[in-house]
Amino acid sequence: MATSSRQSMGRPGAVRITGWVWFAGILLIVGGCFNIIHGFAALERKEYFTSDIVYSNLTFWGWAFILWGLAQLYAGVASVAGRISGNTIGVVVAGTGSILWFFMIFSTPWAAILGVMLNILIVYGLTAGAVDEWAS
Repeated sequence: MATSSRQSMGRPGAVRITGWVWFAGILLIVGGCFNIIHGFAALERKEYFTSDIVYSNLTFWGWAFILWGLAQLYAGVASVAGRISGNTIGVVVAGTGSILWFFMIFSTPWAAILGVMLNILIVYGLTAGAVDEWAS
């Protein structure tokens, strides 16, 4: 098990921050930025997408990526701050984010592969590195 770099000071709903949680929190922040940028590209530059097989309504999907990106940013900051809610929201958002990125496989295959892998690493980092205060 990874060593903790900081302990929660007896705060309810807080966890110790392990190396895996730091890793996943930073990936959440980076993944959130990628999703926000991808969402704005879908809204503003429809010509960047090569196919409408999956995305006939790029406005909807642009907003979906923006909202998930904002949720990932929040979860990343909260998990690095030691809040258990950040870990919980991060797992839910990253799992859903990997599904959303999978739907992009026909329009942007390399970005979709990277997005799916990034979100799976986030889920692993938050679940493998989460150490409840009562368990230590």
